Amino acid sequence: MRQLILFRHAKTEPYSETGSDETRRLTDRGHEDAQTVSFQLKAMNVRPTQILVSTARRTRETVAEFQKSFPEAPVTFSERLYLADPEEISGLIEALPDTNCLVVIGHNPGIHELAMQLTEYGGYSNSMAASQLRVKFPTAAMAVFEAKENDPFNAYNFKLAEFFTPRSLTDA
Repeated sequence: MRQLILFRHAKTEPYSETGSDETRRLTDRGHEDAQTVSFQLKAMNVRPTQILVSTARRTRETVAEFQKSFPEAPVTFSERLYLADPEEISGLIEALPDTNCLVVIGHNPGIHELAMQLTEYGGYSNSMAASQLRVKFPTAAMAVFEAKENDPFNAYNFKLAEFFTPRSLTDA
């Protein structure tokens, strides 16, 4: 089974020291939340084979926390992923070499909009996950999509399997 995981960066400070949006850092809660959702993926036996990350500071800090659970997964940084729209994100996904499990760490609204499009286009195997995803895609949320092993790694071949947030994991 192939997997595509859309991961919104973790909680950030509202402003950066420089005033630039790209240099905003994670808060303490953001660091904890990134670890929480990473632990959940590991508990689900997910094994990322590639991680695609925006170059913004908050996404770099998010992937650093993520890599504590998955240190073997190679990381590719892309400036084009910073505040990208769904079409740009899916284009970046399709331009990567074939992989079994891709994690994309990016920003809203693009990550949420792409997750919504994939859910509407490909359907879903978990209606509760789809209902939660439609409401919002908060910081450190993850949408896990799955496709058949022999399907080409095209974003629109995936169906929603899981959606979770740090809060949904700690409230459970």
